[in-house]
Amino acid sequence: MIRILVTGVGSLLGQGILKSIQSSTLDCNVTGTDYFSSAIGLYWVDKGYILPDILKPDISESQWIDALVNVIDQEEIDLVLPGLDFEIPILARNKSIIEKQTKTILLVSPENVVRVGDDKWKTVNYLKNNSFSYPNSSLPDTLENFTLSNSFPFIVKPRFGHTSENVFLVNNNNELNVALKACDKPIIQEYLGSPEQEYTCGATFIDNEILTLISLRRTLKNGNTQQAFCERTDEIDEYIKKLTLSIKPYGPINFQLRLTNRGPVVFEINPRFSGTTPIRAMFNVNEVEAVIRKLTGSKFKSTYKEKEGVVIRYFENQYISRNKYRTYK
Repeated sequence: MIRILVTGVGSLLGQGILKSIQSSTLDCNVTGTDYFSSAIGLYWVDKGYILPDILKPDISESQWIDALVNVIDQEEIDLVLPGLDFEIPILARNKSIIEKQTKTILLVSPENVVRVGDDKWKTVNYLKNNSFSYPNSSLPDTLENFTLSNSFPFIVKPRFGHTSENVFLVNNNNELNVALKACDKPIIQEYLGSPEQEYTCGATFIDNEILTLISLRRTLKNGNTQQAFCERTDEIDEYIKKLTLSIKPYGPINFQLRLTNRGPVVFEINPRFSGTTPIRAMFNVNEVEAVIRKLTGSKFKSTYKEKEGVVIRYFENQYISRNKYRTYK
């Protein structure tokens, strides 16, 4: 039996990892961690733990790492799958320390890869320096030159972070100034065209091998995927394959792009599983299962044949008994 630890099981990302494990044929014992007793994923796992909240100023990085290592040791974890954005840079910095102190494998990309994904300015420069299409972009200190060579509309969004909050479509200078004041450390980018041509694309990559690759056209609601369409995407798949081979992540990597008149243009890179990871599993591309099988020596199917179709996302509810809920109080 494979012993897995999924962190951040109350997040959309962590829930998606758990759902992908549940939909697989793997024989797993799954431990989950989070910061709140109300995290629904704590009730989907064999054992749950509350970690000290690393976002609180009185919790140090070393305290958090020690608590995580204690869970790994206590549950004899074979493989750790991170399920929260803000944990990724911390785990990347401490990967060798955690793996030396335990017998686990930590599924996190190298720090240089994580930095490219965490900073949208570094994302643009990576694409530019490696001859991939990129969105014309500017930081505030070069905005005057940018506006002279680019026409409205623009996208203004935080340089750091991965949510849809504080993302603005601006059509004139007044809207631009308002958006710049509302954004923390903003980046300004060209508008890449119709949202009907937006794609979420994912690959998994270990030991110089692409294990899975899938590109889904999507529609959005409040910044999240509402519908995902699995169709023929040969041009995009080839582009994503080349980009993945260039970046060389360790495990999963996710790309957001739009299909433009100059071809696919990536505007965001996240070296982690995606909120659409369980949707991809529904199209018969189970990224979590592929990675687990590869890293634990389980029987591995090297090709995942996609099922064409549509997935529609909806909300769910779950009843928890009072006694069980008190477990995490």
